[in-house]
Amino acid sequence: MISFERLRKKLKEKGITSYYLRNKCGYNNLDSKTIKRLMNDESVSTNTLNSLCSILECDLSEIAEFIPDKDTENSDKTDTVS
Repeated sequence: MISFERLRKKLKEKGITSYYLRNKCGYNNLDSKTIKRLMNDESVSTNTLNSLCSILECDLSEIAEFIPDKDTENSDKTDTVS
């Protein structure tokens, strides 16, 4: 799973609101549905990630994190090849 918890923390640290992301970022404005997906750790496009990095002047690793799914971890342990 991709987690956007880092994004939420960064937005809070910088005092950036969803209103700002929707209306004050010019070319990089995000729509309400996209912001909702980010807040719920749902999928977004690479264009959205690019816009966020531009808005926040940061690297992707500062706003997103890969967390392995529990199902994937368990299947990796049981799927051994002899």
